[in-house]
Amino acid sequence: MEKELLNDLASLKEALRTDSRVQKLDDLEKKIASDPAVKELSKALDDYEKQYEDLLVYKKETDPEAIAAQKTLYAAKEKMDAYPLVKEYNEAYIVVRDLYMQIDDILFSPFRKKSLTWEAK
Repeated sequence: MEKELLNDLASLKEALRTDSRVQKLDDLEKKIASDPAVKELSKALDDYEKQYEDLLVYKKETDPEAIAAQKTLYAAKEKMDAYPLVKEYNEAYIVVRDLYMQIDDILFSPFRKKSLTWEAK
């Protein structure tokens, strides 16, 4: 039984490793890691995030300066998300995430505690 389970897990691992959706995501991740524009956008986003977090140490979220910093941070995030390579990566990520969630549901849902559900009468 244990050997059979290990064989099944090895088969699943290999199937995921060779899955075209997973391979596409891996390829895009490598491209993103080496793309200078993405690095620049990411650094700017990190800088704006740090500035916003630092500002919140001594100002409230409703302070005009904090609101302006939040808008700047949001604009930087939008700019990064709109970059074609990042957009393609995010779309591929969603596909792979959904695949992993389906596998998780198949394997582990029998072991999860059932939650209360609304039953229409």
